[in-house]
Amino acid sequence: MSNTNIDNCDIVQDLLPLYYDDACSPASRKMVEAHLAECEKCRRTYEDLKNDTLDEILKEDSRGVLERHEKSEKTAAYKAGVIIAGLLLIPILITFIVGLVGGVGLDVSAVVTASMLLVAALTVVPLVSKERRLVKCILTGVIAILLIYFFVDRMNGQGEFILWTVPTIFGLSVVFFPFVIRGVELPAVLVDKKALVTMLWDTLWLFLTIVEVCGHSGDFEGMREGCIVAAVLMVPVWLVFLVARYLNIGVLAKSGIIVWICGVFTAFANDICLFFVYGTKQLTISHADLSVWITGENVNSNVYVIALIVSGIVGTALLVAGLVRRTVERTKKGISGN
Repeated sequence: MSNTNIDNCDIVQDLLPLYYDDACSPASRKMVEAHLAECEKCRRTYEDLKNDTLDEILKEDSRGVLERHEKSEKTAAYKAGVIIAGLLLIPILITFIVGLVGGVGLDVSAVVTASMLLVAALTVVPLVSKERRLVKCILTGVIAILLIYFFVDRMNGQGEFILWTVPTIFGLSVVFFPFVIRGVELPAVLVDKKALVTMLWDTLWLFLTIVEVCGHSGDFEGMREGCIVAAVLMVPVWLVFLVARYLNIGVLAKSGIIVWICGVFTAFANDICLFFVYGTKQLTISHADLSVWITGENVNSNVYVIALIVSGIVGTALLVAGLVRRTVERTKKGISGN
């Protein structure tokens, strides 16, 4: 083989990747094709280049390495979780032994066990769980808190477990229930209604809290008043939710209606509560006088009137802007469709 042919082979083999990817110039393509017609060695090189088997092998090897690494990490995390769980058992065993020796009973051990379960919810559960870690952490933590309440109440004999439990569940639900409901599988009919389920859940526990707290102390009049006030105040909350979630009129228009709702209930919620609780008929804004800011009645009246006026102006502006924007968008779609 001549030196010239060897040099041509070197040049062509450098160009083969570009030729394969159709990224070389027309002149280079002609030169490569002419050379491949004469050179068996370069033709074999080109055939090998077209063979993707090596690439597939490399990809499979890469996937295998990543899968083994992921499995190794999960195994290490699981082992760490088991070790931590074992360490958490130590104070439980010590408390159990001391309680038996001292004749204290098992209540203290139960409280310590529940406390360690709370710690485990933040340490062991995330390590040993393969999926839905947040949901499992939240549920385990809530169970641990309720167990602590139960055993402490049992030790003290006060019978206040339900009194502690109901408000705690309500408070935790407001913060954590959206995360829990998002991470669990619901029946098909409720899959797209998780926000509605959350609202119903929180509303239920709000009223249960009022009933339990007032009922525990025997304050049934306070229970009645609390439920009425809660019902009145939950009306705007539900209206805002329904408008934001289900009304199909655009963001600006929704915002306008929500501003209206907030303004109206700011101005009249107190009067409505007084009427349903005590039967008192009054209209606070009727005492408004923006030139007088002396008594509490004047201040409240003036603030309510200002809130009503501002919400009316802002809400109307947003609603009109939203409707105009929606009309323009529909017009553009109609023109583009034609």
